[in-house]
Amino acid sequence: MKRLTLFLFLFLVTAPLGAEEVAEEAPTEKPKNSRSFGGPVLKLTRINDVFGLTIGGQGGWVYKHTYTIGGGFYGLLRDIAVEVPDAPEREFEFAYGGLELGYILAPSRDVHLSLQTLIGFGGLTDRYQRVYVYYDEYGRVGGADDSFLIAEPGLNIVWNMKTYLQVHFGGSYRYIRGVGIDGLENADLNGLSVVVTFRFGRNAKVEPPDESEFDGVYIF
Repeated sequence: MKRLTLFLFLFLVTAPLGAEEVAEEAPTEKPKNSRSFGGPVLKLTRINDVFGLTIGGQGGWVYKHTYTIGGGFYGLLRDIAVEVPDAPEREFEFAYGGLELGYILAPSRDVHLSLQTLIGFGGLTDRYQRVYVYYDEYGRVGGADDSFLIAEPGLNIVWNMKTYLQVHFGGSYRYIRGVGIDGLENADLNGLSVVVTFRFGRNAKVEPPDESEFDGVYIF
């Protein structure tokens, strides 16, 4: 799971490198009502009483420079250690993803705010799950993997850095329900994250002829 997350992160970092050249081809283009976007995301968080870095990526669509819809996938770079009485310590990989909805305030300003919420699913995967496979009273095979529901609202300060790049600085809070691992509760996985997002998209700097209709530079 970590390899998949790292691959996604590296792809989203390197894929937009040609966006600057494309964006500069039409510097006076009037902004369209909708645009696509994508980019890598870094989240520093405290989970199960330890700090860790979560990386991933998001992509989606912006409508009328104000409403966003898309999706994201994120994975914790360190394992979550869980102590169980009379058993070896267990280590779990943590990842989640889902639908992301957002609202952008004053998108034409160089620095503005945005609201965002992720609603989706996540999973815990035991790195050594073969050691812990068991059989219940009916002879069915059980394992150490687990899944849960997650909601993660967030608030960002957005900097329109380039015509093709936004940088988001903000925070989010994870609400998790449905954890079923012995020695681990929902509250152990809930928590705040400090978030940095690099959002790329093909956009053009605008010099609007009518200041009553446009104000400043639209990025998304």
